[in-house]
Amino acid sequence: MKKTWIEFATISLLWTTLALVHNSEAATTFSGAIVGIDQAQRTITFQTIDGQTWALALSDSTLLKQEQVAKGDRVRIEVDVSGKITKITKIFEPPSSVRTDPIP
Repeated sequence: MKKTWIEFATISLLWTTLALVHNSEAATTFSGAIVGIDQAQRTITFQTIDGQTWALALSDSTLLKQEQVAKGDRVRIEVDVSGKITKITKIFEPPSSVRTDPIP
């Protein structure tokens, strides 16, 4: 009986540890627009869809080159638990509708 309890406790502890590691690696995704880029500080000022503005550090300086993003681009970003951007993806919007009314 004692051996079973120790095995159960060990397995529970391992699962708890794995769950904590898994959760700490999770990223949160936000959509919005880039309102500023500071190459020297390796930060992006980002405005969410609901109007919040954040200055966030990049986890890797090559992220800007990989997606070739610029001020004004609509993007989706992934932010890790330390608050750093780990991924940037441009959001391509379809072109605006073509004007169909006659031009005077």
